[in-house]
Amino acid sequence: MVTALSLLALCPAEASVAAGVPAGVSVYLTDLGTNTYLSRQSSVAWHGGRAPDGPTITVDSQRRYQEITGFGASFTDSAAWLVGTRLDNEQRDAVMRDLFSGQGIGLSFLRQPMGSSDFAVNGNYSYDDMPPGQTDPALAHFSIDHDRAYIIPLLKRARQLNPKLTVMASPWSPPGWMKTSDSMIGGTLKPDAYQPLADYFAKFLEAYGEAGVPVRYITPQNEPLYVPSGYPGMSLSAEQQNNLIKNYLGPTLRDRDLRTQILGYDHNWDVVSYPETMYADPATTGFVAGTAWHCYGGDVRAQAVSHNDYPNKPAWHTECSGGTWEGDEQAGFAGALGLVINSTRDWARGVIRWNMALDQNNGPTNGGCLTCRGVVTVAQDTAGHWSYAKTVDYWALGHASKFVRPGARRVASNSFGAGDVQDVAFVNPDGSTALVAFNSANSRKTFRVQWGNKWFTYSLAGGAAATFTWTGTQPGPVDPAAIGSVDIPLENPDGTRALISYDSGMLAHQAQVRVGNQWLGYTLPAGASLTASTTAVPLSRGAWTVSASASNATEPAGNAIDGDPATRWSTGRGMQLGDWFQVDLGSAQTFNQVVLDTTGSSGDSPRGYELFVSNDGTNWGQPIATGPGSPVNKILIPQVTGRYIRVVNQGDAGNWWSIHELNVLGPTGSASVAAGSDSGVQRKTAVLPDGTQLLVVYNARRSVATFDVPWGDTTYAYRLPASAAAIFTTRRG
Repeated sequence: MVTALSLLALCPAEASVAAGVPAGVSVYLTDLGTNTYLSRQSSVAWHGGRAPDGPTITVDSQRRYQEITGFGASFTDSAAWLVGTRLDNEQRDAVMRDLFSGQGIGLSFLRQPMGSSDFAVNGNYSYDDMPPGQTDPALAHFSIDHDRAYIIPLLKRARQLNPKLTVMASPWSPPGWMKTSDSMIGGTLKPDAYQPLADYFAKFLEAYGEAGVPVRYITPQNEPLYVPSGYPGMSLSAEQQNNLIKNYLGPTLRDRDLRTQILGYDHNWDVVSYPETMYADPATTGFVAGTAWHCYGGDVRAQAVSHNDYPNKPAWHTECSGGTWEGDEQAGFAGALGLVINSTRDWARGVIRWNMALDQNNGPTNGGCLTCRGVVTVAQDTAGHWSYAKTVDYWALGHASKFVRPGARRVASNSFGAGDVQDVAFVNPDGSTALVAFNSANSRKTFRVQWGNKWFTYSLAGGAAATFTWTGTQPGPVDPAAIGSVDIPLENPDGTRALISYDSGMLAHQAQVRVGNQWLGYTLPAGASLTASTTAVPLSRGAWTVSASASNATEPAGNAIDGDPATRWSTGRGMQLGDWFQVDLGSAQTFNQVVLDTTGSSGDSPRGYELFVSNDGTNWGQPIATGPGSPVNKILIPQVTGRYIRVVNQGDAGNWWSIHELNVLGPTGSASVAAGSDSGVQRKTAVLPDGTQLLVVYNARRSVATFDVPWGDTTYAYRLPASAAAIFTTRRG
């Protein structure tokens, strides 16, 4: 079935105050510059018709997206110890009400460490610790007694104050005896510990449920691609996590009738392929409810990329700490509000900061972060009295959590982006609307809000935020062009709907190749492949020479082509826009693929790339391919002949740009493509306001689909996993 979406601009109309339209918009303001914190302001009046020209946020309540779980943080061991044992009963009751009740900010989503993390008062612990060299595969020593002292009582109190509270749990490490390090620090999971770890999860869920704290979601491992040297952690590759879920954890929860759902990954935005590895495996995908994301690497739009790759798999943002590295309080407030707004705009069902509480010294810590900030600060005064104070994270979360109830749905709105007014809108289960707006500029901004045939105007000081709420049904339609994105509904075999949303900003997050005077773009979900009609083999490096715009003295450009993946070339400094790496093939060669492998240096892939080809090394012309950075960039291009290749980085980052291995592949004989079928594949088209044409191909089958993709004179075979979608774009170059 093919549908076309045409975006038509409405003619501007003279704005006027409509008779009989009541003042109906409540406003809650935070402006650190005037010491104003979630303060109720005078209501704003609606006007009728179309807003006058000028910056306008358009809200369309009829275009609905993900359901919201909630907003919150984590009662780490340190946070729970501070609130549960340092505050007296009166102060403890007050802070819990401020955090979880409707009179406070109504937090509704908690992520709980299973055992110690980098924030624990008395060092490392799990629920089944054994002396060095001893094991307990039957889990005879399992106990959650540590948590009964001050963690579980706080979780139960939070549930009393907010019955809609959702709890998820994540281990920073399994018990040390399950790991190759025989310690909660370092190592990976032993081959014979997969089933004991699955049983460990099951016993934890059963024990917490019996204690009055049901856990709705778990993740197999916190930050599985980072192994800290000073606090609990564990390396767990995507393949290992896939094995754990499909063969042990998923079946164990199922067989023990535990309804807790598994979220995959639980790490940064920069490795989208990790959670998608589970989605592409038919034996695993049914056990994985969605993806847990962190903010410490990559771009928030990765959430939207992954959603559009596998539109039936939701996203949750499960950790992003505020801290002194952000700068002053205003910078911290901006970071927290930006996370709330942009994570939910990019499909997050929930947003979790990190520690619910820390002391005045950003602790107690357990070998980890020394500069993290809690949602509240619990501190002792000179007289020895403990009390708490709300931080900027409290006020930032509150702009959403106080007004957006669990079960709400995000709705469509345009946003002006970084350096201007950013926003996100929701419709609550009772039909009321909440619009969160933050002025990320330094100067005051005045803007309008259009909702159907009503509008109002408001002005926000630089760095200030406001939540607007109103009731009623949207009065009239909305011009789709005012939102700037298009929605593509897809049908699942069970009758449910999958939804893809796309805007022009997504173009930077997909690969594109130049064919004639057009840019042809494509997405490639994990498990998918795009194969030319000819096989490709690496060209000989014998005559190559390489150079770079900058190199670390001990990591020269030649390391990228020495055949040793343990060595690397690096810039030796944070990567910068315009950094380049160049290859002289020695003579004109024909090729159709360039591969940059950075897997040995996490986070050191380019922040987007442009690929140029030249015959003389001086005249480069226009790029022939662009795309986002990833640990392995396989840059596919229609067959081209040239001597020089240059890859140019397209962003700034504190990470060095590194390449462990670079290969150039050329065509040989005909390629064989495994048999497949495109029956059951849905194809839908759309057009963005800027004229970019979209084709969405969705595989609603339960098996792989195969179809042809023509690029000029070259035809590629595209293999698309079950329940995955591919997006193809065409725009003038």
